[in-house]
Amino acid sequence: MEFMYKNLIGLTGGIGAGKSVVARVLRTKGLGVYDCDLRAKILMEESQELREALKGRFGTECYCEDNTLNRAFLSKRIFSSDEERKWLNALVHEAVRKDLGEWCGNRGDEVKFVESAILHTSGLDSVCSSIWLVMAPIEMRFQRALRRGGIDGENIRARMKAQEDEFKSLPVSKVEILDNSGMSSLLSRIDSLLLYL
Repeated sequence: MEFMYKNLIGLTGGIGAGKSVVARVLRTKGLGVYDCDLRAKILMEESQELREALKGRFGTECYCEDNTLNRAFLSKRIFSSDEERKWLNALVHEAVRKDLGEWCGNRGDEVKFVESAILHTSGLDSVCSSIWLVMAPIEMRFQRALRRGGIDGENIRARMKAQEDEFKSLPVSKVEILDNSGMSSLLSRIDSLLLYL
């Protein structure tokens, strides 16, 4: 993608950093936030094109009897094979990029955000005019993620390790840091950044 969407800001950060908190604050201020994870899940269930591609690759077992995505089955398949994971990521990233384009088109020149933990890997960093990177100390992030539940400590540490290169690869000239360590006011930082948009 060699273009940028007008007034599209990337919102990213590692597990437990507070990216979702910032997204909620932005929504309460009436700003549009496109959630890549949520839209990817919806597209995998609702897009006929994606459904056919997934069934063609993994078989009909990738959907449950009620036509919802069989996440357990799919996770097992893609996490046991780099090739399968790369194939699925490429398919879903392309669908999300197309969906994001339609979403941005409907919002014209207004300021809007795209929320993704893998902004660089998905190639979305290149279409953003700037990027907000939410950061916090590693141990604080670990404790937050642990309190949230649904994932054990070992998996949290593995995800944190896997995300390290993601944020180092972001284009430095576009990045604004949002400190969510509690040492300064996150809300004040959001407000000050919004003033310059």
